Amino acid sequence: MIEDLPVAVLLPAPLDEQVIAWVERDLGWQVVDPGGSLPPALALTDRACDGLPWIGVTDGPPSDDRVTALLTAGAEDVVGWPDGRDRIPLVATRVDVHRRVAPRGTKLSVAGVAGGVGTSTIALAVGGLLAWAGAVALVVGGEPLLSLAGGTGEAAAGAHTPVAGVPRLSVASRRVDAAAVAWSGDVVVVDDGTRVTPATTMIVARADGGLRRARESDRPVVVIGDLPLAPRDAQRMLGRPALAHLPLSIRVARAGLHGRVPASLPGRWLQDLGAGLRKLQRWST
Repeated sequence: MIEDLPVAVLLPAPLDEQVIAWVERDLGWQVVDPGGSLPPALALTDRACDGLPWIGVTDGPPSDDRVTALLTAGAEDVVGWPDGRDRIPLVATRVDVHRRVAPRGTKLSVAGVAGGVGTSTIALAVGGLLAWAGAVALVVGGEPLLSLAGGTGEAAAGAHTPVAGVPRLSVASRRVDAAAVAWSGDVVVVDDGTRVTPATTMIVARADGGLRRARESDRPVVVIGDLPLAPRDAQRMLGRPALAHLPLSIRVARAGLHGRVPASLPGRWLQDLGAGLRKLQRWST
């Protein structure tokens, strides 16, 4: 868990007092004034908060309309107090991932050992983690990737398309010439399909015999699933620890089916991937 995180609590009374007490006592965070000498890294609020990542907090379970309104306004997530409060540190973890890690102009390449292993999902998740961290990120890929993010090849044919629910994240079609995409952001994540090259940042593989192909490259490997190989067996086949070992998840499948990647990916799943990304010592540029 993140400790000593400077956070602003901008909620009406008496909800603000309850949230502040819990944040300071249970999470060990610092509640700060947005205009003070220590700027907050995150806000817990019930309204849009420009220039700062924020989590929408409602008094009691939020209605579907309220969730939609807050996400549309730019919230990283929406939680109802107090039942949903345990999600706050998970969201904060993914927001904080890669802060100060990826310099402007970074290009990351994600490739799979075979088709259908989850490369597009991982590429979008990486883009989402960077965007939640404050970077302006673009993920480039084929129509399957665009569909996972809720877009279409036609919609992204001429420019980047914002991803709903993830401020600072956009997608673009791989068919578009890079020079034709007006892009002035921080990071570009490329879904390279099955094209593994020396410039590949990370490889995606299932926990099966495909790990033998991943072993042929020295690139970090993200393993998805634990059947037929458990993490220890996967590590043995790879000959090295995986960058991350992510479980198969119905929520991940549902997010892709409804075009809500990465916004609706499980917090724990993103947290594990983020922990793996922090292990990377260099970036492809």
